[in-house]
Amino acid sequence: MPEPVTDNLQQSMQSLSEHYNRLVREHGYAPESVHFSSWETIERRFEILLEGFPDHRTSRILDFGCGIGHLLGYLQRHGFNGEYVGYDIAKGMIDLARSRYPDTRFEHRNLLQSPPEESFDMAFVSGVFNNATDCNRQFMEQSLRTLFNVVTRGVAFNALSRYVHYRDEGLHYCCPMEVFEFCKQELTPRVALRHDYELKPNVIPFEFTIYLYKSANEPVTGIQG
Repeated sequence: MPEPVTDNLQQSMQSLSEHYNRLVREHGYAPESVHFSSWETIERRFEILLEGFPDHRTSRILDFGCGIGHLLGYLQRHGFNGEYVGYDIAKGMIDLARSRYPDTRFEHRNLLQSPPEESFDMAFVSGVFNNATDCNRQFMEQSLRTLFNVVTRGVAFNALSRYVHYRDEGLHYCCPMEVFEFCKQELTPRVALRHDYELKPNVIPFEFTIYLYKSANEPVTGIQG
């Protein structure tokens, strides 16, 4: 059974949906619609996420918080011939993604209220946990539990790190080791953490990526526990 979605969490998700619907109306198919500064930083994040599953090109992938389909475009340019499914809570995002990729399945779905009734090889999550809300930890933990239950191989996700010199008031910064500990204790003994990569040249790393594995046979990079 899925964990109950509290009123506060539901309100936070509704606010996020409205926020991203407004952004996509203002910016269309652009990095600003998903709160990123450039295509280059978006695709660098994708590169790091996918490194945790180097044979993803023939897999069945769930893109949680798919936005307007940026990850699908990146995958297609890099030899992907598996199956892709995208979920997002913002209907405007989904509508734009469907118009750009009409042959791909994009769903307007609240993952926590309507967990998938199907399985995927792996799930990828980029930027979803970055907005400051009243329920950041609850949202992250419930989302990761739900995702890990519906994959056969694992999950890769990123988040902003507390180890930064500047913080944006509207963003949420996590303690990497607290997130690692939750994943290690609650989800899987097979966890890898990366906090070494630059998103912009000569800028100290300000986010981290975690890989969660179901099997010890998966190739991993970074700090393992």
